[in-house]
Amino acid sequence: MNRRSELRAPTARRAPPTLRARIRETTVQAILAAAEEVFADAGLHAAHMGTIAAKAGVSVGTLYNHFEDREALLAGLLEARHAELIGKLDAALREGADRPLRERLRAILGAFASHCQAHRKFVNIVVQREVGRYQQTYPQAWAKKTDAMRNVHDRIEAEMRRGVKERALRPEAADLATTFFLGMMRALIIRDANASSGDAGDMGRDHERLLDAFFGGMGTKGGAA
Repeated sequence: MNRRSELRAPTARRAPPTLRARIRETTVQAILAAAEEVFADAGLHAAHMGTIAAKAGVSVGTLYNHFEDREALLAGLLEARHAELIGKLDAALREGADRPLRERLRAILGAFASHCQAHRKFVNIVVQREVGRYQQTYPQAWAKKTDAMRNVHDRIEAEMRRGVKERALRPEAADLATTFFLGMMRALIIRDANASSGDAGDMGRDHERLLDAFFGGMGTKGGAA
């Protein structure tokens, strides 16, 4: 099954969750939301499980029932937020599956922008490489981050391969296309993560400028419209 058919494949219906499962999921989501704020505000090493439990409105014992330690909690947060990002990314790619490469890449940028806006503090944790600096301290969380970025890379690389077949990208530039696009996108994310709300750029305009620069270097003549 190719990437395109995977995106279009219908999902199997699942049985509705039990009340106990719904309560558990609500509790986990509250803990993750609290952890996101505390990790971002206090830093990974200074964040205390007690502070996270209090912000989530649960007891410390309940917190440890769901996450055995701070690393497991950080790994769970990374996994949940990256799953959300992948969901947005796949939805954008499904919607634009039959559109030109530029429109598909614009949809990818929009999915990332929406995710970063919803989780601005979390973006600061990940993009500013604090997790990377603690690779040895938090190997489980580092593995979650690496897996997620590999998933993102693979999806974008599949679109770049399609772009070459569609003659929107020059074949000789194909091996660098994904790296260049991710690098340009990451630069925008870092800029906006560091900016105050009043200093944030016009994302729609900036996405078009990014795409102009990308296709100016990688695109074929007339193939990026």
